[in-house]
Amino acid sequence: MDIRNIGQKGNVERGGDRPKRAEATRDYVIPTVQRDEAKISASSRETAAAIDGLTQRARAGDGDRAAKVAAARQKLLGGELDTPAVHAETGKQLLAAKFLSV
Repeated sequence: MDIRNIGQKGNVERGGDRPKRAEATRDYVIPTVQRDEAKISASSRETAAAIDGLTQRARAGDGDRAAKVAAARQKLLGGELDTPAVHAETGKQLLAAKFLSV
């Protein structure tokens, strides 16, 4: 190696005895599109079908829903619905409709 030019803002000349540097390696990334995939279990399908059935039953009711809601609200606020007989009847109706908690 010839270092005589270092002080004169010159370059250092490399001698021929130095091994050639390794070629630069490049990493290539091949883009791929990820696929979203969902697996729905049979019990989830059954639950969804049951919910759809309940939704259809609720929507199929008569059109005077606002009056029924107002009357039920008055009963609830008046304490008429807070009796053991009402609780038992409500439970029976829920069981008859197969409305079970999950």
